[in-house]
Amino acid sequence: MRKVVPLATKLTSFASAADSVAETLEVTLTTKRVQRLTERIGSERVTQREAAVASWEALPLVEKLAAPAGVKAPARVGVSCDGGRMQRCDLPEDAKSHWCETKVGVLMELEADSHDIDPCPHVPDKFLDLVQMEKVTREIKGSMAKGSKFARHDAASAIVESRSIESAGAVAAAREPVVAEPPEVKQRDVVASLANSETFGRQLAAQAWLLGFAAAVVKAFIADGSSTNWGIWQRYFKHLGFVPILDFIHALTYVFAAAMAGWSREEGAAVYVRWITWVWQGQVVRVIAELAARAAELGAPPPDAGETDPRQILAETLTYLTNQQSRMNYPKYRQEGLPITSSHVESTVKQINHRVKGSEKFWSESGAEALLQLRADQLSDTAPLNLFWAQRAQQTSGTRTHKRTAA
Repeated sequence: MRKVVPLATKLTSFASAADSVAETLEVTLTTKRVQRLTERIGSERVTQREAAVASWEALPLVEKLAAPAGVKAPARVGVSCDGGRMQRCDLPEDAKSHWCETKVGVLMELEADSHDIDPCPHVPDKFLDLVQMEKVTREIKGSMAKGSKFARHDAASAIVESRSIESAGAVAAAREPVVAEPPEVKQRDVVASLANSETFGRQLAAQAWLLGFAAAVVKAFIADGSSTNWGIWQRYFKHLGFVPILDFIHALTYVFAAAMAGWSREEGAAVYVRWITWVWQGQVVRVIAELAARAAELGAPPPDAGETDPRQILAETLTYLTNQQSRMNYPKYRQEGLPITSSHVESTVKQINHRVKGSEKFWSESGAEALLQLRADQLSDTAPLNLFWAQRAQQTSGTRTHKRTAA
């Protein structure tokens, strides 16, 4: 099982794992057998996780604020969460789709490194690459970005596009290239589940406590603008002193879409550079002021406004930045050595999706939960499966309880 389960957890399917077992171990197992073995072990790990959450919940508050006995609290930590996708075969008949959301959390011990001043006060050059930022905005925001003037790529507009890029690049022309160095992640642990946000929040908080995060000196919670993510922070991490940080890339996509809404490429490029510079430097209030003026100029979006209507884009961006501005003090976060993007959890979601997401993959609730737990264990630097296998071997005795009798 120690050979089969890791393969079934990491490879893209149980069938691939069965083939690999046959090739490497020279043991023939059916795909169904591999699946049952994997789900059995995953279910055991889910049971252990639930027991750990229950134990954490039963602790007095004073103990939840400290590190567990024998655990040294790290100096600087970050927690981030996001959602992935998978298909279920056991959803209600009235469900509109087989697709459902998975929840993924990353708990990071960060390299302890603070600064007397902002180590990177200028916007990195990659965020001034307008063509690349249009692609990023399109990937994250989808149809809202289609209203962008950079969405067209015909021959006539290519000349205007190059002029806009040149205009934006002029901001960085008189200085050395600017590259922001994010804090190094020393250790990563992963939590993944199909549970609702409240249950998942408890799972994430319990794991954070086990790692000593509650007693860390500097703590951050990084996420996009989803109310689900910030609800988890509000209930389980705010009272522990975790600094809330809005993912800079998500803020950038809103700013880019609004800057390009209703303006020419050249006008939008200049506005975007100005606005994203203010956001990077923690002056989002200035962006909000200009957004409000621009929104008043164009008027309120009508009830039937489409997603690409400039009035709708401006209204959504204004609401988003106004609601999130308390989580956008990026110079302070960089000075304290904290991450300002949720890239680590997003890459982790992709790693998990690689195993569980696919148009041909349909999961039961129990099977999905088992696989998500095992994949999270596999991606965790603390290697919880090593301890699990050692304990399981001790608990599963192979000693005979009867004696052979002479013939």
